Parts: sequence; structure tokens; C-alpha cells
Amino acid sequence: MKALSFLLLLLPFPALAAEFRVATYNASLFRETAGALITDCQDAQHPQVSAAAQVIREVNADVILINEFDYDAEGQAARAFLEKHLSGKYPHWYAAPVNTGVSSGEDLNRDGDTTDPEDAFGYGKHPGQYGMLLLSRYPIDTANIRTFQTFLWKDLLGNLLPSAHYGSAAEKLRLSSKNHWDVPVKIEGKTLHCLCSHPTPPAFDDGLLKDVTAAKPVDWNGRRNHDEIQFWAKYIDGTDKPWLADDQGRRGGLGETEAFVILGDLNADPADGDSVQQAIHLLLKHHKVADVPAPTSEGATLRVRKTLHFRETKTSAFGLRCDYVLPSKQHLQCHASAVHWPAEDALVKKASDHRAVWFNLSWKEADPKKWCPWERSASLHASLATPFPNQTATLLIRRVQDSINAVDDAIECDNVETVESTNSVKRDLFWRNPYL
Repeated sequence: MKALSFLLLLLPFPALAAEFRVATYNASLFRETAGALITDCQDAQHPQVSAAAQVIREVNADVILINEFDYDAEGQAARAFLEKHLSGKYPHWYAAPVNTGVSSGEDLNRDGDTTDPEDAFGYGKHPGQYGMLLLSRYPIDTANIRTFQTFLWKDLLGNLLPSAHYGSAAEKLRLSSKNHWDVPVKIEGKTLHCLCSHPTPPAFDDGLLKDVTAAKPVDWNGRRNHDEIQFWAKYIDGTDKPWLADDQGRRGGLGETEAFVILGDLNADPADGDSVQQAIHLLLKHHKVADVPAPTSEGATLRVRKTLHFRETKTSAFGLRCDYVLPSKQHLQCHASAVHWPAEDALVKKASDHRAVWFNLSWKEADPKKWCPWERSASLHASLATPFPNQTATLLIRRVQDSINAVDDAIECDNVETVESTNSVKRDLFWRNPYL
């Protein structure tokens, strides 16, 4: 190991910024009845809860959004999950009410009553089902959280709301099937806006919409999925949006200079599935979102059927890319990414039908002279599915990182100030250096 440390120091490294890992994971921690998840989380040996927790430990993110975690007003499920299954690894967390299971008072599915799960503002058998939970090792700026649970679908500019289908009920329908959160997290003295959501699946309706001007099929869930995604595209476009009001009474989108990362199971694949007009491209091609290769996994390559497009990027057992970590282009440097789907996937299958997705990020230097960009060689590009490490290599890095003693010397880059190495820097050495 000492020899390896010495060799690393001989290589020309750029100036390094401390990394942090951000992830999203649909953990399938929902239950058919209210309170059932509390009971399951209080059981330290519960098979599925323990498996989901193990996946979260393996991903080892600094900030992670958990989709499909039932919400309860007292936070009992969240506290039990953190204490019994994650050993208090995340001192900061956030949960809020969602629209699933909340009665709309309308007969939305036209079956003669108003009490079905389909009649709720978001499909659910009880209030809080399929909720969200944000976990963080960094402090959360709770005073400046914005939520959009009650934002009306009709108020979104450019919406695809099928008013004729819903009749008078269209006036009161909420856009978010769960909620849309803007949760500011304080990382190294700077603010990262975690934009969290879980749009409805574009399925379970009357068919796939191909022409938005056609009367049939209505594709009400496909339209809603599209607009839940479109919400974020408009939100990150800037503050000058008086129509965009949050639950706290504030108006406008995200500030022009604010850093963000969009997180969640967005239920939209860029090439396959039933999403309307490949809605996810509203974000993937957005000028403020980092243009980086999609995360990949060995498990998807082995198990997703070959007839699907870009199968190494899929994040679900049913063969679609649904789960996203989308960093802002202006402020964040992307170092590594992966879908947590190992070749031996018994654990992840036991936990959920979705796979966790993570990115290693750092703050970009304000002064471009203090940054040494480089391009990977063509051979390295050809050897990897993305310019980022795959999961196996990342685990190896972490093991090596834990084994190497602290590097005493500073690392130099041409025309760049030297910096002290830290544990996070040692992890970065492998993937920011083009010669490895």
C-alpha cells in the first residue's frame, strides 16, 4: 500500500475539491394500511426493511431521497428506520405530507362513488402512502424549504390537463401526485437545492397518448406525469413566475444562480415505456442541467432484456430507466456515477423493484484558473460505459481509500495552487486522473 501511495503522488493530478455523494432510491417501503410501516420499521429483523437499509448503507450517500416511504405525521416510521436500521447515520432528515390517499371529494374514476384510491388527489389507499423521505449527513435549511402539495394542475403554464375528461373537477385537481419539494441542504458553506418528487406512472389509464390534440386516448396519467416533470423544467428556469406559488405563500421559481440537483423516481424513460413525448427530455436536455452520461450498472446489462434501448442504464427490474439524479451544470462538477445493481443481485431484488442511483459531486471553483479540466483518452472512453466508474470499481476505490494512510504531501497541478489531501481527495485521485 505504501508503494501504491508513492506512485499516486508521482502522477500529475489536478487541484481537487471535496466530493459529496447524492443519491435517489425507490425503496418500496409502502404498505397497504396506515401505520403498518411504523410496525415494520420497529422490527430490526424485518427482511424487506433490513434489505432496503443495507442497500442504503452500500450506496453510502451523503444525501439520499427515498421514494415510496409511507408518511406519518409524527415521523414514527422515519425515526424507527433511522434508529433500528441505519444506526443514526443520517442526523438530518425531512418528510412532509403527500397527496396520495388524500380525498379529492370527486368521483374521478366515474364509478359512482368518491372513496376509491383513484379518487384521491394522488392514487393511494391511505393518506401518506408512497411518501418521500430525504436523508442527509449535512444540515437542512428547514426555514427555506418550499413544498408544492396544493399547487393546482391548471396553474402550470403549458399544461396538458385534460379538462374535458375531468369536467368541473379539473378546477381543483392538484398537479403533484405526491408532492414537489425544494429542500436546501448546506454543504461546505454552500446551498444545494434538492428538488424531490415522484411523478405518477404514465400508465393505468386508457392508453398511450401520441397526439395531444386528439380526443382519445385521454392518457390522463401520462399527461400528469409529463406535467409533473415539466414543473421542474419551469421551476429551474428562473424566479420570474408569479403564477408558481408554493404552500408557504411564496411565488416564483428557483433563483438564477442557485445550485440544484433533481432527485426521484420520475417514472419516465427517455427511449422506452409509455411516457408522453418522452417527457424526461424536458430535463435531460435542459440548458441548466449537467450534460453527463447516464449512470450504468452490471446488473442491468445482465438482466434487462436486449430488445430495450440503452439497457445498461435501466434502473428498475421491469426494464425502464425511472430514477434520476440530475445535477445543475453551472455549480456542480460530476466525478462518478452508477446504478447500484450488482451482478449478484439477491439483496437488491429482496429490497425493491427499483435500483438506487448515485452521483459523486463537488462544487466547481469560482475561478476557472484554479480548475484543471481534462479529457479522458479515447481508449478509456471505449473501455467504460460512461466516463464514470462502474460500481465494482467504485467499491474497490473505497476499499483502497480506507487502506491508504493519509497522504502527507500536497498535490500539484500546473498553474494550480497546491491543496491538502483528505479522505475524499484520495477517492478522487483515481477518477480525476487521466493516466489511471
